[in-house]
Amino acid sequence: MKSDLLKYKHYIIVIVALAFVNLVLDPLWISITELQQKVYLNEVKVQKVTNVIAAKNEIDKQHGLLSIRTLQLQPYLFPASTEAEFKLSAQGKVETILADAQCSVERIGWKARSNIEQSLVRWTLEARYRGNPNCALMASRGFESAQPLIRIESYSYGGKEVSGNKSNQMVIALTLVMWQNAKEVAL
Repeated sequence: MKSDLLKYKHYIIVIVALAFVNLVLDPLWISITELQQKVYLNEVKVQKVTNVIAAKNEIDKQHGLLSIRTLQLQPYLFPASTEAEFKLSAQGKVETILADAQCSVERIGWKARSNIEQSLVRWTLEARYRGNPNCALMASRGFESAQPLIRIESYSYGGKEVSGNKSNQMVIALTLVMWQNAKEVAL
């Protein structure tokens, strides 16, 4: 038996070595590669955080410019904290512009509302009114020059005839867009 063991000694050594590799070195190698990947990912995270910290001054500067721009934007927004206040003031502004242009209002209706951000709301209003070409021109100019800002999104002019006569009656339908500062009453 001893002679058989000596005869196959090199086979036993190879089998023990393979078992050692399979049971000890392979799991150790897999663990080392996983740790290397974790170290690399942590280095990437550290680099990103370092870049953000380095860009902090630039971010603060941009935040300051954004605050200044927000203050400059305030005259163009309707300062109303509630929906009812906004609708009352915006519809009153539209009716005032149409009355100043000597137009007769047929219908004013709210069409849509969309939140642009937490404190900024975009409103769409449809206005339908009658008047002569002078009324249409004066109303359009009034909407373009209004503050807070009222933008004409779409329009439709209709009438019985198109001629140079200033007394022709037209039916005008406008889709108007307005913005509400919903966060505060005024800045």
